[in-house]
Amino acid sequence: MVDVCATPLKPQSAPAPLRPIMRMGTASVGPRQWQDETVKQIKLSKSLSKKTEKEREYGRQHDTLPHLRDVLARHSNTIAFGYVREVRVVVIKLRENLITENEEVKLLLKGKESLETMLDNLRKDIIMNKKCVDVRRTRPKREKDLDEADKMIEMERNELENMKRNLEMHLKHTKKHLIFMDQSRKRLARVLDERSRVLDLICHSKNSIRHDHLLKSQLMNPASTGGGGLFDNIDAASRPNTTMASGMMTPKPDNNRINEILAKTANVSGDLFAAERGDKDALMKSGVYTARTFRPLDGERPSTPPISNLGPYTPEAAEAIDESRDLIEKSRDLRVKISDAVDSAEREEKRLHSIVNDSLTQRLAETITLMQHLSMGEAENRTAFNRNARHYEMTDVTRGYNLGPVAYSDLQTRERLDRPMVKVYQRHPGTNVPDARDLIRGNNQLEESLEKTQRNLALLHLSNIRIKEDQRDKKAAADIDASIIRFRKKRSDHRWVPGQI
Repeated sequence: MVDVCATPLKPQSAPAPLRPIMRMGTASVGPRQWQDETVKQIKLSKSLSKKTEKEREYGRQHDTLPHLRDVLARHSNTIAFGYVREVRVVVIKLRENLITENEEVKLLLKGKESLETMLDNLRKDIIMNKKCVDVRRTRPKREKDLDEADKMIEMERNELENMKRNLEMHLKHTKKHLIFMDQSRKRLARVLDERSRVLDLICHSKNSIRHDHLLKSQLMNPASTGGGGLFDNIDAASRPNTTMASGMMTPKPDNNRINEILAKTANVSGDLFAAERGDKDALMKSGVYTARTFRPLDGERPSTPPISNLGPYTPEAAEAIDESRDLIEKSRDLRVKISDAVDSAEREEKRLHSIVNDSLTQRLAETITLMQHLSMGEAENRTAFNRNARHYEMTDVTRGYNLGPVAYSDLQTRERLDRPMVKVYQRHPGTNVPDARDLIRGNNQLEESLEKTQRNLALLHLSNIRIKEDQRDKKAAADIDASIIRFRKKRSDHRWVPGQI
């Protein structure tokens, strides 16, 4: 403390004053109180000057810097940029899930089309089976007995209906799952549109996320780009041994202290430059976590932000993504089941078609074999009929010969029963000739033979009629079976319309 009342020493080189200098408090003319008040004011003024000088020096080191608005604007931009980049990560994740779900919907639609095609083929096979049954009902009565071909056709119909019900169940589940996937796609698109609202000023490319450190290096090191940047002022303030325009050296400021002052002045908490330094702990402590803090290397995927109601990764987005992934997994399992069901139905359909065709072909072969035997039997019957007819004619001629002429006058003398030789022979008693009796017996035998032969001819004729009827029926049945086989082979490619059958 300097004594304001002490008389300063007069330097020898100082010029002589124009008037005498009087010490304070040595006045003899003026009143004492008047002099004391003046001295008191002088002391108070000097103490205030020292105090204000100290506060000025303290304020020079700790007061808010002139570029606070720029720092706060840049800090806000950093937070906004980090949030936007995190949102971009979420948007890319949503878009990837949406694209994956769209591709899965396309694949599931192809599976649905294969199901519908297979069901259409099964329906056509059932229609063809019913048509085969209806055509086989038109066979002759003697050919309508139940055979193995009918059993195979019935078995085919039952198996086709079972496969049809199974595929219809898969188709029902597929349509229901497609509805769920469509709702999930709409939800993803809605969340994606809502999240994309803040991406108007940022590149949407996924690769740009990997190279955000280039932008940071340009912002942090503007000299490397040949121009100034927003960090010029703060870098100049934080750089040691900085020379001011007056050439005076300024002391090195404390960056942490500056951050605290800026944070207190801006009424914000935490480290304003933690995002610039990449300090994760400070960012987590301050509640500010941005994608600018940690960036993936080339070829790595960016990390997903934590779920937060007011953050980039909202629970709605997380639920939409989880729902889409769950539906995609179920869709893949469903596609595998559809593929297995369609392949199994196709193999079973071909197997049943082959079994029925083989049974019908075997029945046709058996029918043709019987027709050939019937033809041989008809030929033998015709031969026997001709032989018996000739025998009947010869027997009838023989009977006529034995009966002799119709008129008695046409008989020769040697044929008469009263010829002279017989009359002479009958003169003695008991001498009757057997001519008349034997002739009558022989005629009776011939008449019986004619009757038997006529009956045999009638039976042969009836048998021939039945053989011909059986042949006709067999031919009709063979034609029907052959037409069914041709019909089934012709319709086996399923390139026909049910209404045209």
